[in-house]
Amino acid sequence: MTSTQHERDSHSRANRMSEMTEEAPWRQADRLRSLYIGEDLSTSEIGEQLGCSRKTVENWLKKHDIEKSRPWEDEERLRSLRQQGMSEADIADELDCSQATVHNWLTKFGIDTSRTRPERPWHDEETLRELYVESEMTMDEVASELGCGRQAIEVWIHRHDIETRSYNPETPKALQDESKLRSMYLSDGMSTYAIAEQLDCAPSTVHDWLHDHGIETRTVGSQPGELHHRWEGGVDEYYGDNWAKQRRKTLRRDDYECQRCGITQSEHRNRTDIGLDVHHKTPIRTFQSPEDANTLDNLVTLCRSCHNTIEPPNENQND
Repeated sequence: MTSTQHERDSHSRANRMSEMTEEAPWRQADRLRSLYIGEDLSTSEIGEQLGCSRKTVENWLKKHDIEKSRPWEDEERLRSLRQQGMSEADIADELDCSQATVHNWLTKFGIDTSRTRPERPWHDEETLRELYVESEMTMDEVASELGCGRQAIEVWIHRHDIETRSYNPETPKALQDESKLRSMYLSDGMSTYAIAEQLDCAPSTVHDWLHDHGIETRTVGSQPGELHHRWEGGVDEYYGDNWAKQRRKTLRRDDYECQRCGITQSEHRNRTDIGLDVHHKTPIRTFQSPEDANTLDNLVTLCRSCHNTIEPPNENQND
C-alpha cells in the first residue's frame, strides 16, 4: 500500500468515525457529561433525549468514566437528614435515589431506621398515608390527630399526590354539568381548590371531572391556585411542562438553601410551613415560551422573605 493510499484510508476511517459520532450522540463524552452531570438527567431521560436505550447510555457513561457523586454514601449527611426528622422517602427524594438505597445505607451506618413522626408530622407523606389511606380517617380527623388545621392536611396531601376521597358522598351536580364547570374554571378563573371548597368536595374530584369533560387544566409553579404565593385571583400562571423537574434540580444544586440568606429547607418549613421558593432571575413573561425560562442558570433558590424582597408580591410579577 502506498503512502497516499494509507493517508486516504486513514482519512476515510476518521470521516466514518465522525459520522458515527454525529449519528450516535450518546458516544460523545462532552454531550453525555453535560446531560448527566450538568443537567442532572437520569440515564432513562438521556436515552429518551438521544434516541437510544438506558443501557446504551450506561455503557457509554462507563466507557467515558463519567460518574456522579453518591451522596447516600455520606454517613454524616445521612445522620444530619435523619436528625432533621426526614423520613426515608424524603431523604431518597432529596438525594435522588431509591428509598431502598437509603434504607440500606442507614442500616450499614447503624443509623436508626425506625419510623418516627417529625416535628411537623403533617409534612410527612408516610404519616399522612398511614392515617388518611390505611386508617381511612377523614381530613378533619387527621388534622385533630396531628394537631394542625384541616387546610394544612389538604395542602400536604395534595403535595404528596395522595389520592383524596370526596367528602361529599354525592357528586355535586355542578361537576357533572360541563358548561357550569367550564364557566367556573375558565370564565370565572376559579382554581380547583376554590371550586372544591364551594361545592364541598375534594380538589382531586374537581380535577377528575375537568379531565372527564375534556377541559384542559392549568399548571402552576409550586402550589395550586390561591395557595401559590403569587396568586391574586384569576387564571393560574403556567410555568411550563418542565417546571417541576427544573425546580427540583435547582433545589438540589443549591443544597436546599436560600442563596441570599442561607436558611435551609427544614428551617424554612419549621418557620413558615412551606418549602423554599425557586425564583426566575429573568421573569417568565420576557420569554417566548415558559420552558425557555426554566434553565438552571436562570433559576435560584430563595426563602419566601428574600423572594418577596427581590420581587414584592404586589407587583403582580410572574415569578
